[in-house]
Amino acid sequence: MNFSRGTLTIAALAGATSIALAPTATASTTYEIDPLPLIGTIYSNNLVTLGALVLPIPANGDGTTPVLLEITEPDGDVTERIIPLTLGLGTVATVTNEPGRYTAVFTFDPPGGPEAEATLEFDVVPSPFSGSS
Repeated sequence: MNFSRGTLTIAALAGATSIALAPTATASTTYEIDPLPLIGTIYSNNLVTLGALVLPIPANGDGTTPVLLEITEPDGDVTERIIPLTLGLGTVATVTNEPGRYTAVFTFDPPGGPEAEATLEFDVVPSPFSGSS
């Protein structure tokens, strides 16, 4: 097969044009985590439900990614929990072992985008029911 210079030039220009007009890759979704606030007085030695809302609602491969919750107790002990999401919302129960300030760090790390993180601090008071201090 023999191609003339004109044919090769036209083919090269057509290829360059198709590349220039090709749709650009879409940017990955940026997620935001909203920790759900705790309601009422929180006592030590009780179960507490912590929740997170991820927006926009994760879909496709991101929809199965859970939120990692890292809870730091007043004495420095750290507990990790996994929050599975259903339509971007999930909750998990944890025990508040002692009174004081707790810090909960929520992390959502989807496979196809940047990590989202949020922090929630809450205070726990001594339980009047168990004699704890």
